[in-house]
This record gives sequence, C-alpha cells and structure tokens, in this order.
Amino acid sequence: MTTDVLLVANDDDEWPAGVIELVGQRLSVARVNASEESTPEIDCSSVRILVGGPSNLTPWIEFCPKLEWIQSTWAGVDALAGHIPAGVVVTPLKHVFGQSMSEFVFGWILAIERRILDRAQASIWDDTPEMGVVGKTMGILGTGSIGSAVAKTAQHFGIRCRGLNSDGRSVEGFETCFEAGDHRFFDDLDYVVSVLPKTTHTENAIDAEALQRLPPGSILINIGRGNAIDDDALLTALANGSVGAAVLDVFREEPLPKSHPYWQQPNVYITSHTSAPTLERFVAKAMAPNLERFIAGQHLIGAFDTSKGY
Repeated sequence: MTTDVLLVANDDDEWPAGVIELVGQRLSVARVNASEESTPEIDCSSVRILVGGPSNLTPWIEFCPKLEWIQSTWAGVDALAGHIPAGVVVTPLKHVFGQSMSEFVFGWILAIERRILDRAQASIWDDTPEMGVVGKTMGILGTGSIGSAVAKTAQHFGIRCRGLNSDGRSVEGFETCFEAGDHRFFDDLDYVVSVLPKTTHTENAIDAEALQRLPPGSILINIGRGNAIDDDALLTALANGSVGAAVLDVFREEPLPKSHPYWQQPNVYITSHTSAPTLERFVAKAMAPNLERFIAGQHLIGAFDTSKGY
C-alpha cells in the first residue's frame, strides 16, 4: 500500500490523532516514530506530505522523492534550513499562538507594573499605590498574527500600540507602523515586545541605539527569537536603568548556559522558552484549509518564504 501522508511523531505526541482524522479516507496516511533510525522501514517513495516537528522531519526528507508539502507542527522552521528541496512548500504552524502569547505578555506586564511579585513576598505593610498601565505605549516588533493578537489585547487595558514591520505598512490595531531599521519606533515606549522570527534581517533589531531611545524604567519582553536582541547592549541598558526589567523567553543559545550574565541580573526574568507551548490540538485545525487546497491542486496559504526567512 502506498503512503501519501507521513506523520513523524514522538510516542507521547497528541497531534497525530487529529491529523489522521482530518485526512480521513481522502489520502493514505502512516505514522512513524521520530526516534527511529534514519533508514526507514516503510516505503516512502510515494509520500507527498510530511507532518511533524522540523528537527524530526529533516532526516526523512531524502527518502521522499515525491514530496510536495511539509507541514510543521512548530511555528519556527529553522531546523529545515538548507534541507528544503526545490518545489517543496513548507507551512509553519500559524494563527494558533496569539492567545497564549498574549496571556504571557500581559501576565508579566501586570505582574511587574502592579508589583505582584514583590507584594507576594512582602513582610511589612506597604500601601504605596501603583500607576497601572492605562495610557502607556507599547511597541511590538512584528505585526503578523501574534503581534496583532497582542495589540488587540492591549486595547482592553488602554495601552496604545505602534508596530514595526518589514516595510512600515499599516496594520489594523496599531496606531502607526514603522519600517524595520527605523529607530524612531523606540522613542518613548513604555513596553517593547518582540515577536520577530529569526532571519538575517532581524539580527540585533533591538540594538544599543534602540535601547538608548527608551525612557527610564521601560519593560522589554522577547517572545520571538533570541537573535533580535543585542545581548551586550541590553545588559548595559539594564545596568543604567533605561530598561527597568526584561522578560526573556528566547535566546541565541538554548538552553541558556548557566554562565550567562542574564542569570545574575535581578531585573531579568528568564522563562525558558515557555511563552507559547505548542498547541497540539490545533495542528489539524491549522492544516485543514491547506489540505483542501492541496487536494484541489491549489496554491497553499501561509507558506514559508525562504527569501524572508519566515
């Protein structure tokens, strides 16, 4: 029996059941364990669709000569770089992380601004009021589905939002948008939130000049990729007070080495790449529209663009 769709998953992954149900009787599907040896025991010669985590899929690509589509179960597809055959479309997991990342961002902003972390450990009476977040300004680097979700949530708290994207195009939910590289974006921001992917164009998007433009006590949150921040510049900004606190979920090297200076900074909160756990129950939902398009011979939407890196 030929196999049209190959799922490469770990034993405890939940997403394959939903994808198998989605594919139904329309295409033949097989599942293999991601920990199997690189030489597969099944015949992959007819596989047209691969589904799984990028690092798990990479060893299987060479065994699928008829491959047309790779559906990632992760938002990032860095591990596939240099392994994507010509003509093969890669679709990252999109449009499912807005809720969880918004929860993360505003959970931390409120925790810091309302001094929840300090008050939880208080041993003396302190009735000093906090100013709250109403009327503050947030700058979001990246105005796609995640950035837009964060901006939408910000509106409920009375926070104004400006965006940064590749060409400065206007995006609903942002009062104004700036083109990447325009450091005026950072002027007077109370909050800086980066949701940028890892590309050559996002390297050190938050550099020394950007940080110098922030008002004292600003809060920086990175939930995109670690390369967006100039780490040395951020450490300097944290030391001189132009950044009051940094919530860092992603780093250039993960896990973050124990020797890294971030661990020693009292105003840095390291959250170990937990801002948006992969929502396995949404893999089939995210894949469904493109499966219909694939079967109909139509172009897939939300495809990874190698020229942009996302």
